[in-house]
Amino acid sequence: MENSKTLQEKYKKAKKRVVRIKGFYKHLTAYLIINTVIICLKTYFMDFVEIKGVGDENFLNWLDWNIISTPLLWGIGLLIHGICVFRFKFGFVQKWEERQIRKYMENDSSTYDEFK
Repeated sequence: MENSKTLQEKYKKAKKRVVRIKGFYKHLTAYLIINTVIICLKTYFMDFVEIKGVGDENFLNWLDWNIISTPLLWGIGLLIHGICVFRFKFGFVQKWEERQIRKYMENDSSTYDEFK
């Protein structure tokens, strides 16, 4: 009986980890696809803007900054996501998780039935 509970706990923990890793890879895939499209569109759009003779320097600077900042800021978010998924947890996240686990463990067993 004890071994089956341990195996169930290990299974749940492993499944949760796999789901988190899968989520990270989906995030990475979206990042790569969308930013590739943005960079390709930038090349086309900038050529179009220059051909049409839009001479507003502020607009061109704004456009360049937005096209550069999107992958940069999203990349920082992706990096933080990867750090959290692959167990390089920040102290406050780990402490929060431990508090939540203790809180749910202190509740009665009917609470656990909801998660099965």
